[in-house]
Amino acid sequence: MKKPIATISLLLNVILLTGILGFAIKTGYLGRLFVMFNANYMELPTDTLSSNSWWEDEVKYQLYLTKSTQIDTCFFGDSITSGLGNTMGKDTFNFALSGMTTISQLEQLKQLTGAHVKCNKAIIALGTTDASDRTMDGQFIDNMQQIIRLIRTKMNAQKVLLIPAFYSSVAASHDITLAGPLERVEKIKALTRQVAATEKVLIVEKELQPLYEGTVLKETVTIDGVHLNAEGRKIYRGVLLKILAG
Repeated sequence: MKKPIATISLLLNVILLTGILGFAIKTGYLGRLFVMFNANYMELPTDTLSSNSWWEDEVKYQLYLTKSTQIDTCFFGDSITSGLGNTMGKDTFNFALSGMTTISQLEQLKQLTGAHVKCNKAIIALGTTDASDRTMDGQFIDNMQQIIRLIRTKMNAQKVLLIPAFYSSVAASHDITLAGPLERVEKIKALTRQVAATEKVLIVEKELQPLYEGTVLKETVTIDGVHLNAEGRKIYRGVLLKILAG
């Protein structure tokens, strides 16, 4: 009788493990576990965006449009801000590009400042991609401080505002190909507040709360749990327009 019992037990264990594996794959936890248990986790590449030909081409086109130009308000950020396009009105320019972190932002600014682009005001919306690209805390702080100082000293910005990392949906936060974990996003937001205090710049947070339910992105404002749909972009753009008006 022992052999049939052992066989049944083995079969039940296989069924249980198959169920767990299926859940892990569906929710994105499996990929995250592979990364977490990778001995070289901390060595994984982060932002190599500036070495991509499409990025170089986009920045080159931005330089063509803005070289030696005095712009009233410049926007910097990743795909969430890039998704708004240049729709914020006259004498504004949206330099945001998909996939941008604080690392590639520094590379973009080196080229913009070298082309003598000037901004009276700057709105910086970074951190969302840093959270998923595993930018280390110290590196994030140092990069943000360099970004602010470059914009102030080289682009002559008199006013700088920070928009911290955007929350994703719960499902998206479980998929490392889409977003960083919500707890990491919260940490990046805290680091952004720290930089804002140190550099004495304003930070925009509560104005964006209509996009969220607590600390989770509303399903009604997103196409994939991270990027904003038409309704989400309408809310985000409205916040930026109010900032410009104020």
